[in-house]
Amino acid sequence: MNLKEFAIETMEIAEWNVIRAIMRLQPEHLEHQITPNLNPIRWIIGHLANQVDYYFNYLCQGKRKASKEFSEYFATGAADVIKVRDFPLTNKEVIEIFLEYTSDMFEFLQSLPEEKFTQLPEYNDKGNTEIITELIQRIALHFLGHTGQIQWIKKELGKGGYFVTGVKKKQRDDSRIKWMNWWNENKDKFN
Repeated sequence: MNLKEFAIETMEIAEWNVIRAIMRLQPEHLEHQITPNLNPIRWIIGHLANQVDYYFNYLCQGKRKASKEFSEYFATGAADVIKVRDFPLTNKEVIEIFLEYTSDMFEFLQSLPEEKFTQLPEYNDKGNTEIITELIQRIALHFLGHTGQIQWIKKELGKGGYFVTGVKKKQRDDSRIKWMNWWNENKDKFN
């Protein structure tokens, strides 16, 4: 396995853990807060989409897909924002945006020549010193940290589940098919 394959697979495992963590939840579960200072699952999903948009759309490709409102609402430390502003999108829309942005990210990473993984993003700003592989490593860890928060919320709801797992590609692919089937059958309930 070369560096490019390793980096992409690391991000695939992280993204798979996030979507796996929300499988079989009900819309109201995505809005549950353990305490007023901890964001609900819907915010976590939007926050991760916002991170992908910033690092892989903006820094790497020079374009942001997310609106300014979306970016501000799902920024770091938004528990206070949630208290004073209405949620701008449905749960379905947030999950669909997350799926779109991560799909775009994987498409971009697959098209990127391997040597670019050891270079700074093309549209680097604000003094970023991380090469693309380091960005992937950090964002994958960020995803897994938030997966832990989702699992914590699920345990609070009595929904249990594994914390974080790293299964082989075939198992992830099979599980993703089951997840997409579940999502396509249930997503209209999340409006």
